[in-house]
Amino acid sequence: MVDIKIIIENPEKIKEVIKNKGTTGITPEDVDRLVELYTQIKRLKTQLQELNTKRNQLAKDKSMDAAQKREMGKKLKQQIADVQTKLERLEAEFNRIYTYVPGIYSDDTPIGPDEEYNKTVKEWGQKPAFDFTPKKHFELMPALGLDTQRGAKVAGFRGYFLKGDLALLHWAVLTYAFLHVVGKGYMPVIPPTIAREFALFGAGQFPWGREDTFEIKNPHAKEPYFLIGTAEQSLMAMYANETFEEQELPLKMVGFSPSYRREVGAHHKDLKGVVRVHEFWKVEQIVLAPPDKDLSYALHDEITKNAEEILQALNLPYRVLAMCSGDMGQPHYRKFDLEVWLPGSQRYRETHSSSIMGDFQARRNNIKMRTKDGKKVYVWSLNNTAIASPRILTAIVENYQNADGSITVPEVLRPYMLGKTRIEPVFDPKGRP
Repeated sequence: MVDIKIIIENPEKIKEVIKNKGTTGITPEDVDRLVELYTQIKRLKTQLQELNTKRNQLAKDKSMDAAQKREMGKKLKQQIADVQTKLERLEAEFNRIYTYVPGIYSDDTPIGPDEEYNKTVKEWGQKPAFDFTPKKHFELMPALGLDTQRGAKVAGFRGYFLKGDLALLHWAVLTYAFLHVVGKGYMPVIPPTIAREFALFGAGQFPWGREDTFEIKNPHAKEPYFLIGTAEQSLMAMYANETFEEQELPLKMVGFSPSYRREVGAHHKDLKGVVRVHEFWKVEQIVLAPPDKDLSYALHDEITKNAEEILQALNLPYRVLAMCSGDMGQPHYRKFDLEVWLPGSQRYRETHSSSIMGDFQARRNNIKMRTKDGKKVYVWSLNNTAIASPRILTAIVENYQNADGSITVPEVLRPYMLGKTRIEPVFDPKGRP
């Protein structure tokens, strides 16, 4: 959530953010209505307080007889009920609009409506040269152990099986990334992947991404439950309604979990392979920090560097993009994407994101820090995809492919692959060895 004081004091800034982020669910005109509602609600609360004070005074007043008191009491009771009804109606409208107010972006965020306005801030690595025409990942992976035909039979659209050494490669890269970040001093966490609604709202997935989230249907549950789209949602909710001491921060965590997304709006995109799937695994960095911009920028560089080190260890050429306002997401304050080069596809493909969320998530989750002088303030949060698989497998397969359809296992992953150095194309088109 955005601090309501900022909205009241600078509504034009919020209108600008809504326009530049392309925010859905709210218009610039709604900001004026939000300010109006805030003023009306404040006035009604004052009125309600005054009426309750009068009722309390009436009970102590000895100058009236019982009949007069009863008559006056009835009038006050009705007036209080009318004000409460109006207040509840206005608060419901206020909360509906307030929920859709996007996070304010940083001063160094590029302004633009779509990915064409993202800025490349770094490139790393040498693009591989082949003495044969490199294939695309979806041309190579079926023979290596990807079975989407049976995956669809079992799990429906975008379902898949990873078999044989390809399954080992999947776990090897996830394990390597997880241990790499743990080795940096981050607390390892295996979070729940079933979450209550407040967790999805707190992370900023709701309301904008609700349609992309899997809801668990349980007629016996008193509230809805959902499958998380990233460990970030559970890890933020883990500390909801808690207050840290200043010396306890920054708190650095790395979550390891399956993730689930419906991929709404992507029905005709990346139909081949495993770039867009409904379930995958992620290693996610989460940091809770004091509300200090300079410190958050330093931590943003740190979590981005951790992810870069993983790509460098895998020797995968990549670039870092500063995401523009229209391509960064509604809660984000500052965001980078890491894109890996795919030689078979002759394009860069996003594999990591790295973001500062400001106090947006902390306000929704009510996570605070007590300063040394005893003042309570909202913390800032940051997150980064250290690795996501099987998407990263598409980059490994394309960059490490050989002419015979096999792939060379990246050296850094071999200890997690029982020493294997190659993955051979041993599966036929039907997925049988």
